[in-house]
Amino acid sequence: MARRVSALLCLGLMVVLVVGLAHWTHGFEVWTFEGRRQAQVQAGELRARPVPLRASDGSVLRWWGDADAAPAASLVAFVYTRCPSVCRVLGDEYQQMQRQLATRQGAGPTRRDVRLVSISFDAEHDDPAQLARYAANMRIDPRYWTLAVPATQDNASALLRSLGVVVIPDGAGGFVHNGAIHLLDERGRLRGLYAFDQWPQALEAAQRLALMRPEATR
Repeated sequence: MARRVSALLCLGLMVVLVVGLAHWTHGFEVWTFEGRRQAQVQAGELRARPVPLRASDGSVLRWWGDADAAPAASLVAFVYTRCPSVCRVLGDEYQQMQRQLATRQGAGPTRRDVRLVSISFDAEHDDPAQLARYAANMRIDPRYWTLAVPATQDNASALLRSLGVVVIPDGAGGFVHNGAIHLLDERGRLRGLYAFDQWPQALEAAQRLALMRPEATR
């Protein structure tokens, strides 16, 4: 009897494991984390948590919880100001996109245009003063590019989780994190994922998304 019960328990655990694995891998078709995120994007499952963001000028932004206040299309990257590697590369790519937006959108972009957004996930270190110094170093033009940090570390964690972004402490005071560019619509839905070297494709996709909004033609 004891062996039969043990066998049934083992069988039950195997069934639970297989069902869970099938769900996680979308029917055993996706086996990498980024592959899973891409599948979730296609299914429309990921949406940015509408947490308060503090900009480098000290103002508080509440995008994605209010479609009327959010840009039509946002190209979002997650960074932290002490990052010596991927964040610097992302900064270079965003500078190139900023130059193109300045040419395409002119001197008076509206909230219906494409907005570049760099969000620090290091709320404990990156206060508005630190963000302002970083913005100056990166030559950020606030007409096209917003640098912000969630109001609290809990807000930062909630935002990262909502978009499936993984950030891991590296043991040396920094972080290992993904360098993807996230295309979000005005409601915070994740509409596309791009590697940092795919910024031209990301920018073109954002332009198309912005033109799809009815307000863009008014």
